[in-house]
Amino acid sequence: MSEWRIEFSPFAIRHSSFTMLYVFHGPDDFSRAEKIATLRAGLGDPATAEMNMALLDGRTLRLGDLRQHTDAMPFLAPRRLVIVSGYLASLSGRAEGGEGDSAKTIANPSSPDKSEQLQALLDYLGRMPPTTDLVLVETKSLDRSHKILKAAKELGGEVTLFAISENLPGWIIRRATEHKAVIEPGAADLLARRVGADLHTLNNELEKLALYTAGQRPITKADIDLLVPYTEEADQFGLSNAIGQRNARRAYDQLRKELDEGSNPMAILGSIAAQIRALIEVKDMAERGMSPAEIAQAKGWKSDYAATARLKEAANFSMARLEQTLEMLLEIDVAIKTGRMDSLLALDTLIARLCSR
Repeated sequence: MSEWRIEFSPFAIRHSSFTMLYVFHGPDDFSRAEKIATLRAGLGDPATAEMNMALLDGRTLRLGDLRQHTDAMPFLAPRRLVIVSGYLASLSGRAEGGEGDSAKTIANPSSPDKSEQLQALLDYLGRMPPTTDLVLVETKSLDRSHKILKAAKELGGEVTLFAISENLPGWIIRRATEHKAVIEPGAADLLARRVGADLHTLNNELEKLALYTAGQRPITKADIDLLVPYTEEADQFGLSNAIGQRNARRAYDQLRKELDEGSNPMAILGSIAAQIRALIEVKDMAERGMSPAEIAQAKGWKSDYAATARLKEAANFSMARLEQTLEMLLEIDVAIKTGRMDSLLALDTLIARLCSR
């Protein structure tokens, strides 16, 4: 007579005697997704994992509904994994995507009703079955005083802040090693500027670049120029960024590219004016003592890297010169519209003045 056995993963056996609470918060959905994938893999084969995992929308969730999933016994496995998105934001009264979603962090509830609901959740966490792992996911950062953070610590849970790195080139260099590749610092900076803070796209591009170089040599700027297309956003700000860096050659090349593609000279002039205003704004914020992270939050940017890049560009100009440039742009705008100046000549002259040392 054959013996019937169930094989459990080492991860599951290691954690089978106690409940594990995970609190994942912050805007870096790429790193968070990788962490959740690791937890899911710990459930064993995909078929078993599917039967023992629940994905819940916390925006409309009640504690009773949550308990139906967390109190359930695992099926042919030692553990269940329950992942809830947006529950803490909902309990704070600021459900993501709804009214009141402008808050920068998720705080403790202010209303008595929501406070009671949060307390009920906290009271329940210590009584959850030891066969359940609960993951609370929030795309915004939790306020440091949030009660769930203290509860997680007391329960021996894991709290992870998934913040998008303010040093994107550094993230790219580290991530390249995951693909068994090496990327030159200048190439990492170019890739960061071309793609932006979209870590999913950055990872995909790194995978492509790693396959292309096949570990035979470092990834270079030339590889990125060959394989990584300009995004619409990179095209839109390419000229403005070149001016911000006072790179005349790149600025002229980008100007010709935009004109060849049919861009209106007045629209180009408007984008330059917007760049100068942005530099004035971030420079003023920095002079008032704001950090890159605070500037990024105030501007609604996804990462500190955008603020750091703008501050680096703003450092190339004095505040007086930026303000004088903005006045000059207004004068050029009037001169073009009244026929006193040719628009193409005006753009050439403007770039020469802005990029001069």
